[in-house]
Amino acid sequence: MSSVDSLLDLVREDMDSVEKMLISSASSEVDILEEICHHILNSGGKRLRPLMLLLTAKSCGYTGNKHISLACVIEYIHTATLLHDDVIDQAEVRRGNSSANKLWGNQSTILAGDFFFSKAFSIAIETGDQKALKLIATTAKLIAEGEIFQVSKTDDLLISEEDYLYIVKNKTAILLAAAARIGGILEKVPEKTEKALEDYGLNIGIAFQIMDDVMDYYSNENDFGKTIGKDFQEGSITLPFIAALKKSSPEDKSKLIKTMQNKNRDSQELNNVINIINKYQGNSYAINIAKNYTKKAINALENIADQESRKPLIELAEFIMERKS
Repeated sequence: MSSVDSLLDLVREDMDSVEKMLISSASSEVDILEEICHHILNSGGKRLRPLMLLLTAKSCGYTGNKHISLACVIEYIHTATLLHDDVIDQAEVRRGNSSANKLWGNQSTILAGDFFFSKAFSIAIETGDQKALKLIATTAKLIAEGEIFQVSKTDDLLISEEDYLYIVKNKTAILLAAAARIGGILEKVPEKTEKALEDYGLNIGIAFQIMDDVMDYYSNENDFGKTIGKDFQEGSITLPFIAALKKSSPEDKSKLIKTMQNKNRDSQELNNVINIINKYQGNSYAINIAKNYTKKAINALENIADQESRKPLIELAEFIMERKS
């Protein structure tokens, strides 16, 4: 049994309730909308963000039921961004299945993403937790900023590691940070503990995305659930590439630049890029950065007094580094 399976078992009943709510709340009188919603919700995924919220709520001793609704909210926001991302990226695969935009077109997919956003805020308002709602609204704004900044940096060979980390933080990590903090907000823990949970979630999220970008260059497509080399084909410059470009010889640097400037990049060029990245240990560099963020996440938990409560959260951090898909 994998680490994530054992962690899911700790909150299995709650996660089952979240799954039921995800499906029931996505019902619509518009057939095509309901088809798209069910397609993306039933296409798999680790439910990492709801899991984060459920585990932190449990670690804080929360015994109410608002965590179910808010876990659904977090997953709906994540799902909305996936749908929008696939349109922007012209993706054809999502979690091993045909993407919604390939099946139903860009217009319907964008509107389905908007539907998930609206449902997320509707459910959040119904919980009546103003502090959680404010955090969710701020998080949604930051995600949009991160998305737009990433689009502005497409094919930009001058993108810095700092720019890359800004995108990772706001596009991916910020939602995990919110999920973690909401677990503490619900139990009304001290502000110091809330901040510790947020720092934990943020650093986990950064490590998660870095590892995702590393796997884009070597993972098995069936395991990974999306097209290998997807970032490369879309012109997204990620940390392994940035690190290799910085260390490359003038000749290899020229090859990388020419490849990324070619708008019709093919699989052979992807292999050439992978070879150069491996030559200059771009993946190894990125993995070490991810490990450092994982350590930061675990260290942030020192502000949670109960050692036993920290254990599942530490295991989740370790899973992020060990995962192969």
